[in-house]
Amino acid sequence: MEKKRGMRVAEDEYICINCCHPSSSLFLKYSDNGIRLTPCSNCGKAVDVYIEYDIVLVIIDLMLQYIGAYRHFLMNTSNRVFFTFFECNKWIRQRIMSGNENAYDLEWKFYECLLQSWLEMASFMIVLTLLSSQTSTKFSINKMVQTFCVGSYGNVFAVLSIIWHLHLVWSYRMLTELFVFISHVQTQRALCSGTLIRSILVVLTATVVSRSIGLLMDSYCFI
Repeated sequence: MEKKRGMRVAEDEYICINCCHPSSSLFLKYSDNGIRLTPCSNCGKAVDVYIEYDIVLVIIDLMLQYIGAYRHFLMNTSNRVFFTFFECNKWIRQRIMSGNENAYDLEWKFYECLLQSWLEMASFMIVLTLLSSQTSTKFSINKMVQTFCVGSYGNVFAVLSIIWHLHLVWSYRMLTELFVFISHVQTQRALCSGTLIRSILVVLTATVVSRSIGLLMDSYCFI
């Protein structure tokens, strides 16, 4: 059991992963070795059952696209491991662009890929923020960055593609992109409690804008 994933800064507020109702705690400690999950005052279910799960089981539920797992990571933890998944996107882009260049050219392309990835991420989050501003819930910049990183965890498959020599296979890349797109849709549903259609449209718009900026940089900046 990982109690650290059930604790955050005092001023933060938890939510029920089932109905999104606010809660002041995730569990009650009644002895040195025993806790009881806090029941939700709205739906009566446990506020967050994932605090008793091993991290591997939570990741599996994320891969199965369970929205409760997304709410656990987005709203009830301060886990920063997902930031590394954004870096995977930069890595696979550099790997595809690299060929037989010398060390100087490879280093330059690394910084190009880093800048392009950061600009695409920034534009993606700006569009999400603008399109989600109509909702009653407001989130900080840190929360939006965390949302983007959690939605991008599918980019870890980019690392596997290098190992399996699949990074140039079109079908594998498309499946990875589809998985990341679905993950972003789920993060929007988990964070904003919006409808499925609205979440798809929001993520689709943000993706188109982000990719357009990336293509413009490829065409006019990195020649």
